[in-house]
Amino acid sequence: MKKMNSFNLKKHVPTKQNSFVYLNALFLLYLLIIGKVDPLTIVTAYFLETAIVGVVYVFKMYTIISFGNKKEKNPSYSNYSLILFFIVHFSFFIAIQLIFVFAFLTITDNNIKEAFNILENIKYVLTYKGITFVLISITAYNFADYVFNFIIPKKYETSSLNKIFTEPYIRIFVQQFTVIVSGFFIVFSSGITVVAIILIIFRTLIEIYFIANPTNNILDGNEKPII
Repeated sequence: MKKMNSFNLKKHVPTKQNSFVYLNALFLLYLLIIGKVDPLTIVTAYFLETAIVGVVYVFKMYTIISFGNKKEKNPSYSNYSLILFFIVHFSFFIAIQLIFVFAFLTITDNNIKEAFNILENIKYVLTYKGITFVLISITAYNFADYVFNFIIPKKYETSSLNKIFTEPYIRIFVQQFTVIVSGFFIVFSSGITVVAIILIIFRTLIEIYFIANPTNNILDGNEKPII
């Protein structure tokens, strides 16, 4: 049985590796408290973050293939077509998620079109109060994580494409589950600000955990071939 490490507070306090996570949370809390965004805007933005995460992982895969461990001899690892395969694969994943999201949002927003009308619905939710600021903040956070916790420590030299390929699906499931649970409270209670605050805090704690435990977290497991 794998021994679990004890909680190390020093790994979770603000550092160069995780400061952008705290800054993102503080910025979102500030926007929410001063009324620049609505609770539903936070929930919607977190759902849309899936696409941002996908873009970041495309960059990670490109970095590994281009500058990673040259000892990898498997042709599938050195073939840039793998990136295209991931983009198509992940796009289907995003589309399915968005259909569920828009069906979910129809509960509280009558302006949401048919759930399968993805492009029109995306165009509409991008008009939500303050969502541009929230998405910019989330995008900056995700790319900061890519730079400070992947590029600078040169993790691309030891990272496996197997793990990078599958990691976003599992991680997004863990993150989005918390968003869905909180979203139900916000939707059915006509927008509770305190729930949105708890959601931001809880999501931040999840991100801090992943950064503090890059090689020993709940996502780790036996790697399997991509294709």
